[in-house]
Amino acid sequence: MPDISDILDDIAEEFAGKVDTAKNEVVESFMAFMKDKTPEESLEVLAGFNMEAAMDMKLTKAFAAYEAGIVSMLKNTYTTTTLSEATLTTLLNNAKGMVSDEVVKHLSKVSVQSIIDGIATGKSPSEVIKAIDEVIPRVQTLVNTSYSQFSNTTKNMMAEKAPSDTRYVYIGANDSKTRLTCLDKIAFSGENGVTRDEILGQFGDMNNEIFNCRHSWEEMSSSPKDQGYNPEKFDA
Repeated sequence: MPDISDILDDIAEEFAGKVDTAKNEVVESFMAFMKDKTPEESLEVLAGFNMEAAMDMKLTKAFAAYEAGIVSMLKNTYTTTTLSEATLTTLLNNAKGMVSDEVVKHLSKVSVQSIIDGIATGKSPSEVIKAIDEVIPRVQTLVNTSYSQFSNTTKNMMAEKAPSDTRYVYIGANDSKTRLTCLDKIAFSGENGVTRDEILGQFGDMNNEIFNCRHSWEEMSSSPKDQGYNPEKFDA
């Protein structure tokens, strides 16, 4: 079974690349249209320009790729318990909404302000784009974090429906970047796994570390290492 951190990295990288392309295209197109206008004329046009709608339209493919990636992650999750399609759709839409708010809305506001500054100071499109890149959040981190929240909710809900003797392992990377709290969960899990009650008794919930975390509690299969349980540290 593919490593969860590798899949997440691929999803995040693809999404970030599409966001970067969309942002560059919107800014470059707008500033090219403003090329022969005075700063006052440019600001008048900008005042009537719906930057958020333009970004949202440009990011359609990015969010389609994001959703496909999340579905792929779900399909690669070993479980003997299921959630309804309506539940999964609601959770997925919530995860997408979190990323959309951070990327589309924040990116649009920063882009407008950077364009205004560029118009006032005579900056080139590349200089405006550089200014935007210095302010917007790291997209890869947003993707990883939103997936963590989606994954934690689904894992907690599925575990609640599963038999009490169902065993779980803490899967994901074990390297120099792994948090001490995740190392504790990997060690606590062990190759024989632990029950939901044992996890709750030790950690209070079945969440990972959420922010940019590459790990997850997962129902134990017959081959924990193949599903991503890494008891020994490995640095490539």
